[in-house]
Amino acid sequence: MVNTLDNANLDAPGPDAFQCGALITDKNRTIIYANAYFSEELNLQVASLLGTSSDDLFTVSSKIFIESYLMPLLLHEKKCDEIQLALIDGNHKRISIMVSAKMDDKGQIYWSLFSATKRDKLFAELLDTRKKLEAQAKILHSMSSTDELTGLMNRREINLRAPELINQAKRFTHTIALLMIDIDHFKEVNDTYGHLEGDRVLKEIGSRLKTFGRQTDLIARFGGEEFIMLLPDTDATDARLLAQRLHNLMSEIEVNNSPVTVSIGITMSDGSRNLEVLIKQADNALYNAKSNGRNRTEFAQ
Repeated sequence: MVNTLDNANLDAPGPDAFQCGALITDKNRTIIYANAYFSEELNLQVASLLGTSSDDLFTVSSKIFIESYLMPLLLHEKKCDEIQLALIDGNHKRISIMVSAKMDDKGQIYWSLFSATKRDKLFAELLDTRKKLEAQAKILHSMSSTDELTGLMNRREINLRAPELINQAKRFTHTIALLMIDIDHFKEVNDTYGHLEGDRVLKEIGSRLKTFGRQTDLIARFGGEEFIMLLPDTDATDARLLAQRLHNLMSEIEVNNSPVTVSIGITMSDGSRNLEVLIKQADNALYNAKSNGRNRTEFAQ
C-alpha cells in the first residue's frame, strides 16, 4: 500500500497536513499506512515503517501497557481515547505521546498520535508550582503558629492543640500537668540592660525549653516573659521534679553574671477541666510563687 489515500480530493489538504501522526495497522499490527508526520516530526522514514510491526515504535513499558490494557480494550470496545504512551523517534529519543485508536471489523487499527511533550512539560511545571505552594503554605503555617523570637509555638497554636491533649487525658485516664513559667524581674532586665539583652534571655529560654520538652509536650511562649507547658501522662511527683530541673536549667542563663530565675505555677488535671480553667489555676499558683519570694514552684490548690 502506498503512502496516499484512495479517492482523495486532490484540491483538499491530505492527511500529511495534520499536526498528528496517522497510522493504520492490520490485524497483526503490521503498519500498512503512515502519514508524513512520522518523517517530518519524528525523524522516522515512512517507507521504512511500512511492513514493520507497530510494536517496534514504542518503548518497552508502553509495549507492556499496549498488551495488557490497550489491545484488550480495543477488542472489547473497538476504540480507546487519549492513552499516554512513549515511543522512540528516529534520533533514539523518547517522545511522550497521546494515542487514540479505533479497530474496524477486519481487525485493522486506526491510530492517532499527538505529541504530549508540551503537556508533560506543563504537568511538570504544575507539579513544581504545587510543591512551591505547599512549601509556602508550610512557611505561612509556621509563621502563624510559631513565636518568631523563641521558636516555640505561640499562644494561638497552643489554644488550638491543647484541647485534644486534654481530651486524650480524659479518654485514657491519664493525668496532665500544666506549668506556667514567668521570668523573675524581667522588666528590670529590659530597663537596665536594654531590650536586646531581654530578647537574648527569651531566646535562650526558648532554646532550653525545646530541648527539655518531650515530643508529646506542648510548649509555648504565652506572652511577654510568660511560658506555658502542657505535659501529658505526668503526675504531681513528676511535675515537681520537672519544675526543679527547670529552675536549674534557667539558672544556667546569666544577666550581668547573675543567674536568671523563674517562678512556676502548676496545676494537675485528669482531663475533666478545659484549658481556660487550667490556665487560671496555674496562673493563681504562679502568683503565689511570686508572692512567696519568687524562684520557686507552687501548686494550685
